[in-house]
Amino acid sequence: MIGLGKWQAEINNIIFKGSAVFTIADNNGEYKISLELPGEDLGISDIAINNIQEDGDTLTGEAKVDILPGDKPCEISLTFTDDVCNGFLKVPFIGKIKVKDAKKIG
Repeated sequence: MIGLGKWQAEINNIIFKGSAVFTIADNNGEYKISLELPGEDLGISDIAINNIQEDGDTLTGEAKVDILPGDKPCEISLTFTDDVCNGFLKVPFIGKIKVKDAKKIG
């Protein structure tokens, strides 16, 4: 399994500016990813990240966010190199939110 641990990224876009912390864990041989936006209340009560697939040094998956209209999932892609992670979260109606130079913090 790749990318296990806690990661921190600085996000700067129209809906959120600040630090995002995501944790990637081994859940009985399957990936589990959770997201925290410390100090922020964006009205997001639950983010379920599903269909997580590993391809080399990249994880991809889909996220359902209860505040977004419709049933279209967000696309997630995270690529790991040593202790750095880069990728994106593609959100319907908003576009790509880049994850650049996320650092492993735990």
